Amino acid sequence: MTDKINKYSNFIFRISLLLVIVFISSDLFLSIEISEATIRFSYMVFFVVFIFWIFYFFLTKNFIIPYDRSYIPLLFFCFISFISSLNSVFPLKSLIYALWTVFSALTILFLVWYSHKNRLSNLDWILKIYFYSFFVITIFGLYQFLLPFLFGKKTPFVMQWWQDTHRFARINGLSYEPSYFATYLLMGCFIWFILWKRKSDIVNYKGIILISIMLIIFLSSSRLGWLGIALVIAYGLMESLGDSLINKRLTRQNVKFFTAFILIALFAGIVILLIIYNKDTFRFLFKGTGLFNTADFSVEIRNTRTLQTFAVFLDNPINFIFGVGPGGVGAYMAANPENFNIATVSFEQLWATEPSNLFAEILASVGIIGFAFFAWFIINISRRLWGLYKSSNLIKKYRTVCLALFCGLIIELVILQFNQNYLRPYLWLHIGISIATINVLEYMLKNNESPAYILNEKS
Repeated sequence: MTDKINKYSNFIFRISLLLVIVFISSDLFLSIEISEATIRFSYMVFFVVFIFWIFYFFLTKNFIIPYDRSYIPLLFFCFISFISSLNSVFPLKSLIYALWTVFSALTILFLVWYSHKNRLSNLDWILKIYFYSFFVITIFGLYQFLLPFLFGKKTPFVMQWWQDTHRFARINGLSYEPSYFATYLLMGCFIWFILWKRKSDIVNYKGIILISIMLIIFLSSSRLGWLGIALVIAYGLMESLGDSLINKRLTRQNVKFFTAFILIALFAGIVILLIIYNKDTFRFLFKGTGLFNTADFSVEIRNTRTLQTFAVFLDNPINFIFGVGPGGVGAYMAANPENFNIATVSFEQLWATEPSNLFAEILASVGIIGFAFFAWFIINISRRLWGLYKSSNLIKKYRTVCLALFCGLIIELVILQFNQNYLRPYLWLHIGISIATINVLEYMLKNNESPAYILNEKS
């Protein structure tokens, strides 16, 4: 009986996780609106997962969830989120956001639990699905770019256009807009770059997939995406130069990278020259930046929101200590228009005042105490990923995975300082998969539970 339960439950969990991971960046597709709150498809699927998970516990009488030390700061962060809701001008919204944080924490618990079943089979499966999911979304982005040239405005799943020509689509994947799409894919870009640079054997076609991801980020026309690609290339250049100088020789992988870097640099140079000599034609690409005599509303809005969010954090001692509640920054500014120079008619218009800087938002939402627990949480994960990457007791396969997850987390935290908020689902999915990976690998090292192929590589 137990074997059948494990067999069918594993099938259900894998199908559900596949849907969650592939659609984790979706803000629009299959989402529903309830009282102006967006319920995303990935949340609905994970809610079903939780129900099956509870049934599984009762049927198997096995209620054990592996412990991880990252749970402590995460638990306190969730607790402070609820406490901060008491100081919110809009307590219902803050309470919903606090529950959203708990929901994200539960996904982490599930991923850790599931990864410990059938080690390392489930962990490897999750990692592969996660890594390849970025390529799936990339293919969808290429579809959005290419199909409109054939079908125009009749192309399904294309909602944004440049200059109303219905030929040149704005690539937004499953997200609200191109910048959100690029924010998500940049994490995958860094991950695949590490997997390619370190010749990882957990996935295939690394070079092709990496080029595809970088190409679609570039075609999305997200300036933030362009900056992210530059960071990826700069990181690779510094690492390759350092490796070549230390070893005093060029490896085949470094030669490939230097060749790719030269080609990309030439391509970028040609594009820049083309834009400079055809300013009027390409001016639309720079709307909101202030470049080429365009309006600077996009940059200005982000700067203003960030400064206003810090101002909310420092507005009074209670805000400094406990914050104004998750999702409560806009409501606080609306309730104090004389301090923040804003005027809103209703709470439905507060989206225009929402923070776009992750650290500023956390400080204002849950105060310095909540920020300290979040920082503890992230530092704990980062240190352990880095420690496993440097461990001589792990095979290259898992050390490379740990480095890729580490770099993906760092780049996403950097990008989220300019766009989006700390409750982005794909950020928490990445954190959950990272903790699951850490937990399984640390458990194996502690208990000398190495699979045969690890022992074979050592011998």
